[in-house]
This record gives sequence, structure tokens and C-alpha cells, in this order.
Amino acid sequence: MNRKFASLTAAASLWLGIAGAAFAQVPNPPTDLSVEGGTSVPSQPTNPGRSLFFDDFEYSVGRSSTTAGSTFVQNGWAFAKAENTSERSGAGFLYTQSDSTRGSRVLVMESVPSMYPPPGDFPYTQTDYYLQYGREGSSSVPTNLWIQFWTYATPESRFATRDKTIYPCRGYYPCHPTWLFMWGRGGFEGVNAPDGGRYLAVEAQSADRDTRVNDGNEAKLFQNVSRTPLLAGRWYQVRLHFDISGSQGVYEAWIKERGQSSFTKVADWRGGVTPNFSWPLNSTDRTPFTMLRSPTTVNGPGSSKVYIDDFALATSSADLPQ
Repeated sequence: MNRKFASLTAAASLWLGIAGAAFAQVPNPPTDLSVEGGTSVPSQPTNPGRSLFFDDFEYSVGRSSTTAGSTFVQNGWAFAKAENTSERSGAGFLYTQSDSTRGSRVLVMESVPSMYPPPGDFPYTQTDYYLQYGREGSSSVPTNLWIQFWTYATPESRFATRDKTIYPCRGYYPCHPTWLFMWGRGGFEGVNAPDGGRYLAVEAQSADRDTRVNDGNEAKLFQNVSRTPLLAGRWYQVRLHFDISGSQGVYEAWIKERGQSSFTKVADWRGGVTPNFSWPLNSTDRTPFTMLRSPTTVNGPGSSKVYIDDFALATSSADLPQ
């Protein structure tokens, strides 16, 4: 079994709904990599076992495989759909490869929307591939959730304005979740990032991003603290916080480029706290999600390769890999 799940609790194992999701091996000690500016970052995070779920993708999955799904399931995911799984569909590939910059293996999410024609009379092509955490009928995704991962987009990648990236659900897909995390060349910024760049964006059900106006953009949460995009060809660590456990919802986001010593907050949307922002939640909105998928719908016409490493879910920032 993979070493990354050394400290998964029995509860987390039940949430995953997969027998044997708790692993007994201990991670190797971190090794330093030299980076820009003469500083260093560990190639492996500390305390990954404190997370609800953690995957460093230190296992081999080939792009030309037909059984990639079973390998991802063996490493804690509930399901995988891609062109290189038994599904043989989705207009995308999920595989791992060595990355010299990270000094480890990383997940590759390769989106090729143009593999299939648009569905019906839809105006553009889309993907439908993903890794899935949790299952129907479970309570896998808590209402107060922290998400953290490293990400990189290859320079030739081209993104649509927004693509679904982390899509939680309480029942069956498609659904209307209380929050939906996206990224793309435009996000909800109103301007485009440089080619291959991505802005972070969230659609927050029932939110009102500016209570002083009524312009149809109420639920569209942009980077309201720093409008710095993730640029192609650079590694970034992304930290997200969603809290839908109370009467008002919370979404916060931070980014840290490789070589930097601290995170920069880029989004701060806290209902009743952020000026002129309200995100009222009813009792249904405050229930846990049963599962989440990533990335699901990536829009054409362009293709992209996004690398992901050290993906973690936790119920507090202290329990994220440091």
C-alpha cells in the first residue's frame, strides 16, 4: 500500500467508503530542494497523516493504461473516470509522472475537449473526466473544509474563461452545490490572465457579493484581495477554506509561488464580515457533501495539462501538510 495514508483515522476510512483506506507505513523524512532566491522547500510535506485525506501521487499510472482507475482506488480515491481507465471516455487523461522541480511524482490532468464533438446543440466541446473522493450515501466532505495542493500549468495550456475544478455534491451528479470551485483565464475578474494563466473563482449558492447592487453577479466570487493569477510554467501552492457550517458562509483562498516563504491571501469572502457581503445558509445548505470530483468539466476549444501534487483535505489549517 502507498505510504501516504499512514495516519488516516478509522473515521476517515469509513468516509472514503473503501476497505483498506487506512495505511500503516510511515512517510520518508523530507529532503530539501534548492529553489529560486537561495531558499529551500521540502520535497515531502510534514504531518500529512493529520489530514482527512492526502495523496502525494508517489505511484505509477501510465497515460496509455486502461486500468488507471483501479490504481487510484488503491491509493484512496473512490472512483476515477478518464480515457485511460476502464471507462475509456471523458476527453481527458489522469496519470502520474516524475517532476524534477518537485523532486517527486505528480498527478497530470490532461484535458483534451476536442476529442469529441459538442453534446447536442451545445456551442463548444467539454471534458467529463475526474478523480472522485467519497461516495453517494456517505458524509465524506465536511461542512468546514480546508483544501491544499500544489499546481502547475504547462506553458502551452489554454484555458476557457472558467472550468469546474473541485465539484462537490450531496446526491447524484449533476447537482447544485452550495459552493463550486473553478479556475480559468478569466475567472470572475472581468479581464483575462496571460496565456496559460488561471484566476481562482467560486460560485456560491445564495451569496450576494455586493449587497449595494443587484447586477446578476451576486454568487460570482472573484479574487477580491489580490488579483494575481497563477501563471503558466510556475508551481504554486493553493490553500482554500470553505465553511458552510453556520448561518453565513465563508470562502477564503491563498496562493504561494514556489520559493516564497509565506502565503498571499487572494480571496476573502466571509458572510457578515467582509464589507457588503452576505452568504446566508439554510439548514439544507449546512449539511456535509457526500463526495467531490476534480476536475469534471473543462471547456474547449483549447487543451491543457495541469499538474497536481500533495493534495490534502482537512478540517483545520493546522491539519494541512506543512
